[in-house]
Amino acid sequence: MLRLNSNFISRAFSSKLRNCIIYSGFAIFAFMPALAQTPAAQLDAIKAAKFDDIRGMQFLLNQGLISPNMRDPKGTPLLLLAIEDRSMKVLYLLMDEQQVDIDAANRNGENTLMMASLYGLMPEVKYLVEKKAAIFNREGWTPLHYAATTGQTEVAAYLLEQGAAVNALSESNTTPLMMAVRSGNINTVSLLLKNGADMQIVNHQGFTAIDVADLFERADISEGLSSRWLKLYKQKYTHMMVMPRGN
Repeated sequence: MLRLNSNFISRAFSSKLRNCIIYSGFAIFAFMPALAQTPAAQLDAIKAAKFDDIRGMQFLLNQGLISPNMRDPKGTPLLLLAIEDRSMKVLYLLMDEQQVDIDAANRNGENTLMMASLYGLMPEVKYLVEKKAAIFNREGWTPLHYAATTGQTEVAAYLLEQGAAVNALSESNTTPLMMAVRSGNINTVSLLLKNGADMQIVNHQGFTAIDVADLFERADISEGLSSRWLKLYKQKYTHMMVMPRGN
């Protein structure tokens, strides 16, 4: 905490106000202005986040030189810088900061839980959800989409158990199932189907999950989904639109 001398206090507060905020010998600076983050402090924080320098980050935070919600020049929060470089000591330090915005996102709308899901970092996913109440059902792309993108079946299963929406739609109407199909991970595809993934949903291009399987040449997944379609809807699958041909 910043230490202010008595002369500063005298100038900033009236005698009556000082008496109101002093209790048991301690002054509570209710109106103390926030420190401006200097370029040097910001650079030090970015380095600490990227190189897992927990002592350096702790010093900056303790001295009030930076906010735990600080962003780099590209608009990326410190939390995301830490997780992208697997700076786990700094990540947990920042996650446990009282004032941190655990759901802060970068300019692409990606937050810490989404990236932890993408990378399959199960301990961090659980910590974010169970200890920090990170949001996993949100408008647009969700952590479940990101887990499905890289075929992180264990993470996807956990998110579903916690109540993640299996048919969540991105801005382009893309579902987690479509992303799992694109990744080519049959186990993740199977998991989503068992949890109610809807094969009839079409994205903004008019493609279903089966179309996506064909577009990305996931022949085994396309065959399995087509067979499931026949059983569920009692008719052979017909592409929603003419599939583009390769050169």
